[in-house]
Amino acid sequence: MGFSLGEQLDITQVMGLKDRLQVELEQSENLLIDGSEVSRVDAPGLQLLLTAKILCHNQSITWKWEGASDELIGAAKTLGLVEPLGLVDFAE
Repeated sequence: MGFSLGEQLDITQVMGLKDRLQVELEQSENLLIDGSEVSRVDAPGLQLLLTAKILCHNQSITWKWEGASDELIGAAKTLGLVEPLGLVDFAE
């Protein structure tokens, strides 16, 4: 089972998600992200994901997507973050 982003990936959830991600990064060599339930997303949420992905890369932690909702993909496309976030396989 992956690390679930939940339904909201927006500024109201960023701090809590950041704390959960930090704990996960300290305990794991592999991070499987599940964004399939995301129905609301904004730039701060995507910025957090990009920062976490960069941290994973710098710490040799594998980052892999288990799922990504259409809303998540759409927001990433709008901001030009599909490739940097590793969502290419989910984008049409």
